[in-house]
Amino acid sequence: MREGIVKYIRERISENDSVALFSISGGLQLLQPFTQDKTKLIAAVAKAYDSSTVSKTSEARGLSEDIRAMREKIAIGPELEGGTIPGSGVSVSATAQALIARHVLEQYIALRSTLSAQQTRPVLAALAAISEGLRSIPGKKTLVMFSQGFVAPESLDWQIQSTIDIANRANVAIYIIDSGGLTGGAPMSGALVSGSPLGAISGGLEMEQRRRSGAGESVFDITRQEGLNRQQDLLYRISEDTGGHFIKNTNDIGAGLERIDTEIRSRYTLAYRSTDPNFDGSFRKVKIEVRRPDTNVLTRAGYYAIPPSQIVPISPDDRKLLANFANMEANPTLPLSLELTSFRSRDGFYIVPLSFEVAPTAIQFERKGDKQRLQLDVLGVVRAKGEERILSRLGGNFDVALSPEQYEAISHDKIFYRQDLQLYASNYTVDLIVRDRLSGKVTAKREKLELPIDDANFWTTEAVLSRHADPLKGSSRNGDVFTEGSVQIRPSPSREFHATDNLIVFFQLYNAAINRELGTPLVRVTVTLMRDGKPATRPVDYQLTETVTEPVPHLTFAKYIKLIGLSPGKYSAVIESRDLGQQKVVRQEASFVIVP
Repeated sequence: MREGIVKYIRERISENDSVALFSISGGLQLLQPFTQDKTKLIAAVAKAYDSSTVSKTSEARGLSEDIRAMREKIAIGPELEGGTIPGSGVSVSATAQALIARHVLEQYIALRSTLSAQQTRPVLAALAAISEGLRSIPGKKTLVMFSQGFVAPESLDWQIQSTIDIANRANVAIYIIDSGGLTGGAPMSGALVSGSPLGAISGGLEMEQRRRSGAGESVFDITRQEGLNRQQDLLYRISEDTGGHFIKNTNDIGAGLERIDTEIRSRYTLAYRSTDPNFDGSFRKVKIEVRRPDTNVLTRAGYYAIPPSQIVPISPDDRKLLANFANMEANPTLPLSLELTSFRSRDGFYIVPLSFEVAPTAIQFERKGDKQRLQLDVLGVVRAKGEERILSRLGGNFDVALSPEQYEAISHDKIFYRQDLQLYASNYTVDLIVRDRLSGKVTAKREKLELPIDDANFWTTEAVLSRHADPLKGSSRNGDVFTEGSVQIRPSPSREFHATDNLIVFFQLYNAAINRELGTPLVRVTVTLMRDGKPATRPVDYQLTETVTEPVPHLTFAKYIKLIGLSPGKYSAVIESRDLGQQKVVRQEASFVIVP
């Protein structure tokens, strides 16, 4: 595979071609920004084989470093060498190329924030982000992905279709080469997901078009696989529905690349404006015919009518829920406690954990055998303040079967959900919808989120209250914002406690001055529990001196206060953080309830 790519770069890439290289094995890594320099591209190909699947923490660090590098190149500006956009005759400097690459990475962060840990989703986010990053460049763009394939359940079909839509709007054709090479026999369907015929847009393609021979594959081979192997169905669908092609079952990668090169250099771009202004999400077929009898037309079958500004994938069911948001917010039937907390990260980003709790008595369970089953639909969208365009999506559809032990444990606690967002400093609106599928109960909540630009002032995050602290297991949670030492804190958004609980108070502090005598920051934190405006406990003082450097320098306050002896009722924790070096004080108050 490496030999085939290097050969293609040396023999087919011209001085008018701008090429970039990304790795999408476990996230999005920029291996080489757009360039016409073949030496750099070949070196990047070698680097690609040294990269491996990255953790979420190192992925975020790598993205931040790549974006910073792109910003530095942009700042250099006119001193960088220039080139042309292939086929357009439009001059483009290396500054512009760095801008494109930075935009790709920023789009990926926005899309990646909406996704869970499922392996398929980061791949789709990467494809969508690269396509959206190229959207402003005129003309046709080509993305070639080398992959052995991936499996996605049918519930993700809408995300696959959304990725295709984003690529089509950006005029990006996606070609996929099976990096597994020549294989013997027919792959068996059903190992991970049930097999199904191609659906949606792919179902409308002419069968003969889907049976074209690729480099090394036969008509019989494709026909045998059609509709039987979902893993390859997805590769066919993504490539052919964007005007590209899926090349499989060959060890001659160079021949596959040459075929792609011939196609992209024999391409025409046609454009028209629809007279129907209604973006209703419906599929609109487009058929291209030519009068010459000896031609083979390769094109996509149509497009979905979605707003040009819509980047984040939203399913048809989600659109219906969002359209009814105001009514659900005014008439909630599912009690829910929501909490958003923001923590500073690198390069102007924030990590924003979204957490909510639901009482198990408010949820309907369905008994199946010895398991208790619950089904929750969670949909969250993030918008810039005052705008309708969706910047990020979170949530998913959850079908959970609880063992008797798990059901017993949860019946004495809360159903807890958490998902982290990564956002730039700015002002946002977060809309959240949670629906119990079995009972039909639903609630909708809207929260404003203000993420200030970092400055040198001493300040703290809002205090998070908790009754759960668990020892870390291995290194899987390292880097989590709610980790302190070897302990993982779980927020309690409902802020309901029993007198037998320990009240855990957690927050971070930034920009504390260095104490000259100690050589470290020195911050005194005083916590007083109040009831009806009067102290319910004596003030407790703590001193913080230890700075944590990642992801940005900060102090962490993570202490607990025993609630034993306090009667049921409404309380608040009054917290005063004093930077003794600057004599600056930040005060905040966090309310909570002690229940019988």
